[in-house]
Amino acid sequence: MLALFGTLEVFIKMGLVYSLLAMGYYVSYTLLDFPDLTVEGTFLGGAVTYGLLVTHGCNPWLALILAFLMGAAFGTLTGVLHVKLKIRPLLCGILVSTGLISLNLVATSAGVMGDFRGESASTITYGRSLTTLHNSFPADLIPAKIHGISLRDVLLFLLIALLFKLLLDLFLKTRRGMLLRATGNNAQFVTTLAKDAGNNKILGLAIGNGFAAVSGVLYSHVTGNVNQSMGIGTVVIGLASLIIGLSVFHKVRLLKPTTKVILGAIIYQACLTLVNRLGVPTAYNKLVMALLFVLALILGDRVLRRNTKSKKTQEKER
Repeated sequence: MLALFGTLEVFIKMGLVYSLLAMGYYVSYTLLDFPDLTVEGTFLGGAVTYGLLVTHGCNPWLALILAFLMGAAFGTLTGVLHVKLKIRPLLCGILVSTGLISLNLVATSAGVMGDFRGESASTITYGRSLTTLHNSFPADLIPAKIHGISLRDVLLFLLIALLFKLLLDLFLKTRRGMLLRATGNNAQFVTTLAKDAGNNKILGLAIGNGFAAVSGVLYSHVTGNVNQSMGIGTVVIGLASLIIGLSVFHKVRLLKPTTKVILGAIIYQACLTLVNRLGVPTAYNKLVMALLFVLALILGDRVLRRNTKSKKTQEKER
């Protein structure tokens, strides 16, 4: 029984971690139709920013907010490259995420060892006595273990995921949020309203990468450290979680898209955990992730075709 609860804890916790990444992709990919690759850099960048701040005595919650702002800043840079300099979306993400590889390494080395050449340290380790989100208020009010099962991180990550989900839902209901939605559907229509569609794209990419940075912060709590390989594969995880959530629950109208995305991230992580429990070596994880992503794309394509057919049928009946 404990083994079952332990398995549930693993994939729910990881699903909640990556749900923030998937919600960020919901903004950039689904609403803006912008395939953003910057998240590989901002995911790690958020963890690096948070790790350096808390190891130097910064309040963990303030460090989380600053990590979000760091991700938003580089998401803004991606948007500026696309909107102002007319560089293609994929190239913008590649350029910024490539630059972040060096910036993250240098920041880690400088913050840990004071070496701005980036050659002294590539990892930030959280000591047991370090104050992080896990053991700071209000997380310290949650028992570390309940009936022998560690649930503090699960409840903490759930609260953070729900908070960011609610904030995103509230934003999308505002006038600016509606204009952001409209920008993805019809940028010319937004222009006719005397609004700058380009600024909406920049804002959406800032939000998406801010969410990715927070996801990196939570992931660093799971691993207990920050290492330079953390961002690898985040694009696949984010997109797969997004597509699975929107595809599996596309007929459930009571659920908001952000809720579907969170559930999609949990389902995706459940599949990965199940594969590992079946004895597949962890060395095959990236391959399994790629195969799951392919299945998610096939599922998403079928749902899209069904929706298109139903719309055509309704139009003929009218």
